[in-house]
Amino acid sequence: MRNINRFWHRSWPEGFPFDIEIPDTTIHETLSSTTRQYPNHPAYYFQGKTLTFRDIDQISNQLANALIDLGVKKGDRVAFMLPNIPQAPLTLFGILKAGAIVTPINPLFKQHELKYQLNSAEVKHLIGLDLFHEVIEAGKQETSLQSVIYTRTGEYLNKAKAILGRVARKIPYPKLPSGNDIRLFQDLIQGQSIRAPSVDVTTNDTAALLYTGGTTGPPKGAMLSHRNFMFNAKVGSQWFTVREGEECFIGVLPAFHAFGFSCIIVLSALIAASVVLIPRPDVKEILKSIQQYKATVLVGVPTLYVSLLASPLLKKYDISSLENCFSGAASLPVEVLEQFQNETGSYIVEGYGMTETSPILTLIPQGVLRPGAVGIPTFNTDIKIVDQTDGTKELPIGEWGEILAKGPQIFQGYWNAPEATAATLRGGWLHTGDVGRFDDEGYLYIGDRKKDLIKRSGYSVFPAEVESLLYRHPAVAECAVVGVPEPRVGEEVKAFISLKPEFKGSISEDEIRDWAKQEMAAYKYPRIIEFRDDLPKSAVGKILRRELRDA
Repeated sequence: MRNINRFWHRSWPEGFPFDIEIPDTTIHETLSSTTRQYPNHPAYYFQGKTLTFRDIDQISNQLANALIDLGVKKGDRVAFMLPNIPQAPLTLFGILKAGAIVTPINPLFKQHELKYQLNSAEVKHLIGLDLFHEVIEAGKQETSLQSVIYTRTGEYLNKAKAILGRVARKIPYPKLPSGNDIRLFQDLIQGQSIRAPSVDVTTNDTAALLYTGGTTGPPKGAMLSHRNFMFNAKVGSQWFTVREGEECFIGVLPAFHAFGFSCIIVLSALIAASVVLIPRPDVKEILKSIQQYKATVLVGVPTLYVSLLASPLLKKYDISSLENCFSGAASLPVEVLEQFQNETGSYIVEGYGMTETSPILTLIPQGVLRPGAVGIPTFNTDIKIVDQTDGTKELPIGEWGEILAKGPQIFQGYWNAPEATAATLRGGWLHTGDVGRFDDEGYLYIGDRKKDLIKRSGYSVFPAEVESLLYRHPAVAECAVVGVPEPRVGEEVKAFISLKPEFKGSISEDEIRDWAKQEMAAYKYPRIIEFRDDLPKSAVGKILRRELRDA
């Protein structure tokens, strides 16, 4: 079946099979199966409230039935714009049970970013948090959206905390707009059957559209199947030492991100793990939760571990229950890995992947310290390094080139973007656009990205998208966005701007930055602005980001 030499098997974990069976169940069937085995086991903890697997299964069944009553058909796109609160997994599973495609939207988005994704995915219904109603109402204009379903912040807090929170005004309760297209989550599910609807969904059906992008054009919806996600979850359950029904995850990774979607929501459903939901990465809340719930698994991005190490609170909480720590989405500095192990006794396993691989391609074997490496290809996965010029000539071990990948986790293609799909999936391989090399023992190392993708605090920032938003400012004649190294967040977003003649001398870099802060998500807007009279260009007039970055 495969012709490639899997030389990384010389570093393979002892006793592991080279390939594993690909699960033949959908994501929501996995939840229901786990519920039958562990109905009263805690599935999610949130601010003192516990929801069991039975709760999650039954409430998501109610939502699925309600969506079908709204007219949702198999294959429709239904979005959610939610932080890590119980409504996120409830909504995710409910959408899938209705046969629809989950389209997560970053809660940090502003109206233009939201509008773009709604139109691109042709979203029919959106489930959003009440706190985001102003952005949602502005962003939904001139889209295909048929209804907005608002959920309240305190709906799944324990009763006493919810009441006290409202009385003390610690829990926001904004006045929501009214209209024929506005519905409330609790009103919608009330009276609905707790039995799952009968919708024929297969493992090869698309489960989610996760938006990602590149250096040209706006973000694209990566189509990921149930099979993609279930395979990745199975990899996680077998690569690490996990005990079914006994693990507890710290759920700080957002569900709208491929990393959180797959490695928290789907994996926990597969192994009957409890998840402590944390809406924002607050160090005290994370440490407190690890101690309180005896959490065993922490999945995060490098900046999370940097923040934990920098906090004096680290020594004040008992986090000895942690058994598995994983880092992804950006490169983990070797110093951080070693310091975390020295100070906590916990080893961080690093891996590599991308949204299009749902997201895991490589992992470091447990207990192996390989500074600078991002692991070896996981089960059923092939990777080769090819010449960057033609993308076909395979390079010898040790040489840098473009990373190509093949396996059950590879996405189905980009939504309504056949040309981009054809450019990325060629000859049976995913062309990642990333540059890497193998060492003699099969460990992969990541070099400079072939694409100009910026990684800030684990988030992907796409220069072309930021540039298109900057061009909305009346003073901007030309602009180019690059990433510059910054120890705290990995890379900082920097914009080089050439002003229109009439604005020169009358507007400052700070004013542009303040405007961008209002127009873009917090992780995305450029913190550094530099005015230039002219931007370097190629012979055909293309702005050369490389020269700006090197300068």
